[in-house]
Amino acid sequence: MSIFSDASIQKAISKISDRSERSTDIQALVATFVDVGMVPQINNTRNQIIYGRRGSGKTHVLQVLANALSAEADTISVYIDCRTLGSSEQFTDPKVEIPLRCLSLFKDLVHSLYNPLLEYIVDRGSAPALDYLDEVVASVNRTEHKVQSMAVKESETISAEQKQGSQIEAKISSRPSVSGGFSSSIGETTQSTRSAEASHEVAEKIFFPDVHQKFKQFTDKLPCHMYVLIDEWASLPYDIQPYLAEFIKRAFFANPRITIKIASLEYRSNFSQRVDHGILGFELGTEISASLDLDDYFVYDRNPTIITNNFAEILMKHVRSLLPSDHLLTTYEISSEADFVRTFFSDSSTFKELVRASEGVIRDLLNIFIKAYFTSQRRTMSSIDKRSVIESAQQWFESDKSVSLDPAMNSVLKRIVEEVIGKRRARSFLLSREEENHQMIQRLFDARVLHVIKRGYSDKVNPGVRYNIYTLDYGTYVDLTNTSRAPDKDFDNGDEATDEVIVPFDDKRSIRRIILTPDILNAPALG
Repeated sequence: MSIFSDASIQKAISKISDRSERSTDIQALVATFVDVGMVPQINNTRNQIIYGRRGSGKTHVLQVLANALSAEADTISVYIDCRTLGSSEQFTDPKVEIPLRCLSLFKDLVHSLYNPLLEYIVDRGSAPALDYLDEVVASVNRTEHKVQSMAVKESETISAEQKQGSQIEAKISSRPSVSGGFSSSIGETTQSTRSAEASHEVAEKIFFPDVHQKFKQFTDKLPCHMYVLIDEWASLPYDIQPYLAEFIKRAFFANPRITIKIASLEYRSNFSQRVDHGILGFELGTEISASLDLDDYFVYDRNPTIITNNFAEILMKHVRSLLPSDHLLTTYEISSEADFVRTFFSDSSTFKELVRASEGVIRDLLNIFIKAYFTSQRRTMSSIDKRSVIESAQQWFESDKSVSLDPAMNSVLKRIVEEVIGKRRARSFLLSREEENHQMIQRLFDARVLHVIKRGYSDKVNPGVRYNIYTLDYGTYVDLTNTSRAPDKDFDNGDEATDEVIVPFDDKRSIRRIILTPDILNAPALG
């Protein structure tokens, strides 16, 4: 049976999810996970930040970690997606001061812990701990009534009292006459009064020593070790992030029974901010580690053979997890990654082209594979061929990456492509570490059109200067494949370092010495 006529295969590939948070089956996530050494580095009690671009597998790693922790005694893990926080109107009201906006976020975070902790208490039969859990919630819901100002006023009131009367007087004389008159009198009284006016408001305020103490009493009472796994940190407003980091630090870091793990995008994270009295938020490296970057694990050009094998395992596990038990083995005699590649692809070079096209991003790998499978099916091929991979990679670049670039990003990317590919027929370049935080480099990197293949390279020609080595995304030059303009002067074997060539890899592969200057990054938008 052909893999393209097999209804089970078709259904399985169409159902492959490229986002771990969409999966409700934790065991399915575990079944499709390929660990290249990441989980052992975070399965510990240290507070840690896990970096990685979108699609690199941060959520998948956290979910697998949560599953591993669930098997340990006296341990509970709670997964929190920051995109679900911010229920209060304060969160989005720019008129509200940042600390107050952050206060609503922190309350949402603590409230997100309640139900998982309650379930843990019920499962453990630790009813007395419930009172402590309620006290934790009460400690963050406390409001403070306070008098803003007091004013005492004195005033005098003058009131007037008027008395009116009339008088008619008759006189009898030699000349009869009648005379009349009207008279009135006014009396004044003065009254002094004193009054006090007070401005009163109900203010929200968190007493962090109290919150810390309540959490400590709770974790000691069970007892248990609690892991808080915070995902999508970069979705929070940039200016609020240091304040939330400060709140988390004050509430949790001093408790030896609580561990914080945070997954985020490096260049969209703002964990600390310098203020007059020191640092607001986390002190990276001392209070929380930030040394794990998932992007470093799947860089194709750093170790092509290992990455190719890892991606073959990832693909096979994703397909197999959605098929009837042993379907691949009984129908196609697929028992290994090599069998999978041999059955699904026209040859090994076609699969390597797919791995190269994904540029180390698992989400891109899955999406290009899905497109290539159905493209080959439409073309009535017997297996996925290189043409289908190239066309699918080009479509994915246009539909997912290119559309997210604004005019300024497009302008700079075009200039880099012209300099590196157009003039030098290469696809990699060096950029001084001083330019690593350039906004345009960060934005192009986050958009997955630039990829870092080595950090901190020391060039012998320019001693004392450190460089990052970047490579352009496959989609930026895929239309040049099999033409005379295709980049072909990178990652050769056996070259010696010269003024034109550097050898940054242990396996002696070389790349052209192309050093980009800041003027390309600062170029104005075209048109």
